[in-house]
Amino acid sequence: MIILITIIISFLCGSIPTGYLLTKKFCKIDIRTKGSGNIGSTNVKRIAGTKISIITQIIDILKGIVPVALGLYLIRTINLPISANAFIGIIAITVILGHNYTPFLKFNGGKGVNTTLGAFVLIAPIPTLTGVAVHFILRLFTSIVSIRSIAIGVTIPVMCIIMKSHVAIVISATVACILMIVRHKDNLIRIINNEEK
Repeated sequence: MIILITIIISFLCGSIPTGYLLTKKFCKIDIRTKGSGNIGSTNVKRIAGTKISIITQIIDILKGIVPVALGLYLIRTINLPISANAFIGIIAITVILGHNYTPFLKFNGGKGVNTTLGAFVLIAPIPTLTGVAVHFILRLFTSIVSIRSIAIGVTIPVMCIIMKSHVAIVISATVACILMIVRHKDNLIRIINNEEK
């Protein structure tokens, strides 16, 4: 029951459509009808400006951190019937799924970059920070945000493998990477067709 409740809380936490709510409140617009139509911080920056974009980014990262922190607390205080790493891995994927497919917006949410960072920074800090570093390094070579975002998703599981992380963490990081690529499929098509802005 505790595991089930934690999973539900994680999904609902991830489901909070930050960019949509902030732009609706402060700009009186539906961000889904502007720019790329995405509710993430990149599109928010294009449409609503840097300040609201940064707030969106911070909250989306916290959406990943909070459920994982709760899971880590439960691991230390309760004897759970599954392994600690599997439990945390499930929470990380659940919160990302909540962000990507929020029921509050008809199961169409963001692309999961910031929430993925938040979800994994506590359980795989070096791989996650390495992904962030790769993102900033790539800024020297490309202005296409989607390429840099996908690079983060790929870097985390690769670094988890290199660092010999627990198999459950490697699997969850790989699933998170796949989810990120799936959410960027339209961007990838535009990149292939040389149409990505």
